[in-house]
Amino acid sequence: MWGFAESQETLNVSPTMYEQFIFPYEKPILERFGLNCYGCCEPLHGRWNVVKQHARLRRVSCSAWVNVERMAANLGDRYIFSMKPNPASLAVPKLNTDAIRTEIRGILEKTRGCVVELIMKDNHTLAQRPENAATWCRIAKQEAENFMS
Repeated sequence: MWGFAESQETLNVSPTMYEQFIFPYEKPILERFGLNCYGCCEPLHGRWNVVKQHARLRRVSCSAWVNVERMAANLGDRYIFSMKPNPASLAVPKLNTDAIRTEIRGILEKTRGCVVELIMKDNHTLAQRPENAATWCRIAKQEAENFMS
């Protein structure tokens, strides 16, 4: 069974303070699970050296604010690089499909050699255009297929 923890509320807390005041409370919870996921919207590149100490960590959230290059180097092929691009690109009446392609292509290039999943989430509005989500998914699939060929 998968466990999950995050600490996005402590975004502006230093890695040292995270290690001292948050990690000790997360650790016994995550130790109860077979595999673990960590992270939500907080960029983890600054506290990775602590987060990676969680037991059986396999999937790591990499939000739109993460340093993709640093996290790609940290995660390699040992963890799932769970990339969550900024959902704001879908919250518009007219999608900028070129910008979406460029963003996804850039992520895939920077994470070469990693085990990557792209997740579009936290969409609070689609500008009354639900097809924006379908278009984003189609573009992401095309870019992933192009990247693999």
